[in-house]
Amino acid sequence: MSIQNAKSTLKILGILSIILGVFGVIMGIGLVAGGGLFGANTLMSGKVTTADGAETVSLVTGMVMAMGIFSAVSALVDFLLGIFSVRASNDFSKINPAYILSIVALALSVISLFLNFAEFNLSTLISAIPSIVFSVVLFLAAKTVKEENAHHHA
Repeated sequence: MSIQNAKSTLKILGILSIILGVFGVIMGIGLVAGGGLFGANTLMSGKVTTADGAETVSLVTGMVMAMGIFSAVSALVDFLLGIFSVRASNDFSKINPAYILSIVALALSVISLFLNFAEFNLSTLISAIPSIVFSVVLFLAAKTVKEENAHHHA
């Protein structure tokens, strides 16, 4: 990837990461809140009459809330990656935070892929692939800028 392509990629994907990160954090918080409300409402409704039923509701509530926390953290990383990518596209000397966050975002995308794979749900599995591609492209752009900086400062 050329340095000019890397600069453009950092800026364009950085702006997209900021936008998607904001929406993702809101969605993640919504999952946590919704999962908690679901569990509390279901248990308090009196419709759950057995210990097994209460345990199932608690398990589902916990899983939804954990998914929400993971989603919110992942989206926060995307948001920060976007900010640092745009900043680095304007000043290559500030690439290190974007480079590090691109690695973290890539790792989170791979973890998400494995979590989706564990569900054996093909549609969610396929939907995780663009996230990995997005993360790989941002990582490659940040790596290109980082290597360019190393050559100029060597």
